[in-house]
Amino acid sequence: MSFDGAVIERNGKRFAVVSVKLHVLGYSGTCEEAAAKYAPFFPDMPIVLMSQDADGVPKCCGDSDCVATLSELGAASIPWQTYTSVPQEELALR
Repeated sequence: MSFDGAVIERNGKRFAVVSVKLHVLGYSGTCEEAAAKYAPFFPDMPIVLMSQDADGVPKCCGDSDCVATLSELGAASIPWQTYTSVPQEELALR
């Protein structure tokens, strides 16, 4: 599994942001399912899903406080990295 994500620490709050395709943000059930898929990579952290519309405007789905923090931070300031390994919980099973 490979995806782009980041861990954000601001104002005493720590959360993850994951880049997804725009259609994932269209339905709340889809957002929750997608966030659950990434949870093993970011244990005990809220997860915000982020995409861009056709005009490049960031769109987010997740905890409202975390989304507000991302809005203040600005998408260009997110320390993106590519995650390519298996989540820690799967490593423990090997």
